Amino acid sequence: MRLRAEQITGHIQQGLLPVYLVFGDEQMLVEESSDLIRQQARQQGASDRQVWHVEGRFDWSTIQWQEQTMSLFSSQRLLELRLPSGSPGKEGGEALRRYAENPPPDTTLLIISGKIDARSQKSKWFTLLDNIGATIPVWPVDLANLPRWILQRMQQRGLQSNQKVAELIAERVEGNLFAAAQEIEKLHLLCPIGEVDEQTVLESVADNARYESFGLMDTVFSGQQSKVPRMIARLRAEGLDIMSVFSAVSWSLHRAIDMAMQLDQGARLEQVFASQKPPVWEKSRPMMRQALTRHEHSQWQSFLQQMARIDQAAKGILADCPWSLLEALCMQVAGIRVINNTIN
Repeated sequence: MRLRAEQITGHIQQGLLPVYLVFGDEQMLVEESSDLIRQQARQQGASDRQVWHVEGRFDWSTIQWQEQTMSLFSSQRLLELRLPSGSPGKEGGEALRRYAENPPPDTTLLIISGKIDARSQKSKWFTLLDNIGATIPVWPVDLANLPRWILQRMQQRGLQSNQKVAELIAERVEGNLFAAAQEIEKLHLLCPIGEVDEQTVLESVADNARYESFGLMDTVFSGQQSKVPRMIARLRAEGLDIMSVFSAVSWSLHRAIDMAMQLDQGARLEQVFASQKPPVWEKSRPMMRQALTRHEHSQWQSFLQQMARIDQAAKGILADCPWSLLEALCMQVAGIRVINNTIN
């Protein structure tokens, strides 16, 4: 069945389907929608969770779909498949088709995907998953509708405001939903009585502008290498959750990787900037032009593997320090060369 993102909460209260496919190119909303399903699975006893990241030459045979290895304390199992490209390929499509034809009992499969084009949505693997579960497209919020989205989210957090305040926040975050959500969370802490005015927004944004996660990415893209370690240390010292910082980094890098791919395929730079959702703002274009000429397309693609390692380390799957991995990634994007795993 096809569900809208806003229908998820009401739907999962009736019980979980065997498969959920959440897809779209607005990463924050995709993650939030996926987290609702993940939380419901935990509430239903799915303490056994397995995660696979499908990137590069992924070996689909490593996924033990039918293996019953649940602990004595778990009656349910959650399988999580991350598909950032939006395409499983021929081998993956066949694996998903077989799964849909014989889904294991007491198991929920959550597929978190990038944008899936209209042609792929007609493929056999997609339609079979839609038949036994739910496919949930997550649409971007365009600039015209961003103030309305901000007002709705503020109301969800118990905040009272007006259209002018929402437009001010939208202007400050330059169309970035994650930054908007972060600002609303700060306002929730700053306004215990729930009323938000323009002055409060201006002061809130000014307080942490230098050290917020998207400020870090501006520093990275502009190649200010010496500032990167200090900014990451400050973000860490302020007690920010690594995933909240990494989400902003990941969102920004996925945009840059997409732009680098388009350039490699012969698109003109101005067309590439305009193709983004939201488009790259005029004042950010010189910075992004500098960043995109810093690395070849293949180097941008290699950053995907590093992002996957950070995600795994942050979730405890790897023993590495996620903050150290994040700093190394940001330094490389900023232009530091790595030779034999040593930063130069």
